[in-house]
Amino acid sequence: MDDSWDSVKQSMRVGARVKGIVREHRPFGIFVSLDDVPFRGLIQITDFKDADRMTPDEYPNLGTALEAIVLGFKEQERQIWLGVKPSQLSGLG
Repeated sequence: MDDSWDSVKQSMRVGARVKGIVREHRPFGIFVSLDDVPFRGLIQITDFKDADRMTPDEYPNLGTALEAIVLGFKEQERQIWLGVKPSQLSGLG
């Protein structure tokens, strides 16, 4: 697989289900390493729950495997924007 940013964007479509591992916690969300992708995934604090607000003490533990949906791409940071809200995950895949 070509590791370039453009190649990754072309091969991952918005709405696709991906698997990853939680690697880093931040006040604004978590970073996830994705299978066979050299760029980090980011799940922002607003993309965890359908209702209420996620708090950092509710984040999944480092090393936790999870499934997420590709919501888009953050060009400047070269990050893959992900979501794990139940409404985003239901009915897909």
